[in-house]
Amino acid sequence: MDNPTAPKTNAQTDAISDVSAWVLRAGVILSSLVMLIGIIVTFAHGNISVARITTDGCDYRPDIIWNGILRGEGKRIIEAGIYLLLFTPIMRVFASSILFAFQERDRLYTAITLVVLILTLAGLLWIG
Repeated sequence: MDNPTAPKTNAQTDAISDVSAWVLRAGVILSSLVMLIGIIVTFAHGNISVARITTDGCDYRPDIIWNGILRGEGKRIIEAGIYLLLFTPIMRVFASSILFAFQERDRLYTAITLVVLILTLAGLLWIG
């Protein structure tokens, strides 16, 4: 068992930083592309008005969003991009917990990141 108080090596901290940065970049790029596609689809169908943009709410239920994507609704594609953007930091915490568990074998940091992950997901499910 590794000593949790032992100083981390540069390779260990670099690996966590690199994976965290990669997850965040990939999530932001992917969600931006999805939202851009949704904007293009919305304007290509020509069924958008400025009044609708300022007053229309966001449906947060995944089944509504998924069915709208299958029907080619631009608004639902944009909402999917928002979901992807929302889950990007959650995936970063998940990736960190995997790295702490298997690469560094640090039980303390693994437990802390798993608690953060569980609390974040619980907050999303109960608030939403």
